[in-house]
Amino acid sequence: MEKLVKFEKYITINQKLLVEVKVGDHAGIFDSRIEDMEAGDSIMISMPTDKGRAVPLAPNTRLHLSYVMDMGRFSFKSIVLDRVKEPRMMLKIAFPDAVFRQELRSFFRVDTRLSVKVMVTVKIDDVWTQKLFEGKVVDMSGGGLRMFTDIHIEKDATIEIYFLGSIEKVDQVKAQVMRCRSMEGKFEVGVRFVDISQTDRDRIIKYVFKRQVEQRKLLG
Repeated sequence: MEKLVKFEKYITINQKLLVEVKVGDHAGIFDSRIEDMEAGDSIMISMPTDKGRAVPLAPNTRLHLSYVMDMGRFSFKSIVLDRVKEPRMMLKIAFPDAVFRQELRSFFRVDTRLSVKVMVTVKIDDVWTQKLFEGKVVDMSGGGLRMFTDIHIEKDATIEIYFLGSIEKVDQVKAQVMRCRSMEGKFEVGVRFVDISQTDRDRIIKYVFKRQVEQRKLLG
């Protein structure tokens, strides 16, 4: 992870954020965005929301914020300084001393157990056709996932993965197969997401973060 000190070079107005609150009455992960900045002083962010519902975080609430750009995944810590009502409900948070960057290939992976459908183009009797198969996702990140299927899928094949409602507002993603190997009567398939919108990637990252929080709670 790379530490960067000129935060204003790696953020823009309207950048979408994930806001994590680790303790307190409003512990969770919420959506927000950058509304305005005053370098070295403070940042204005939209009032965090959870499924469209505003989460009224109080002054002195400690935050862990993250976002994704083409240059990588960025994260920083801050604290709520004040609530602002005009021209709309916002939070004023402290300007960070530094921001940390991870390359996209180093997306944090989390264990999960998701049932998905996998659309694969196959050749049957010299005719190419699309077939739908079941898959079981065992870990996932903002960059890709690992799953088990009953069929072998060729490396570099482009497939479509349907999440069946498991990830909020993400119906399906396109992915490229990076590896496929036989394991205990199944096939382990590793894929990376391709042609994915930033909005859908953010939603997948939010799901990953929430799974991470759940696993921390289970471990005490």
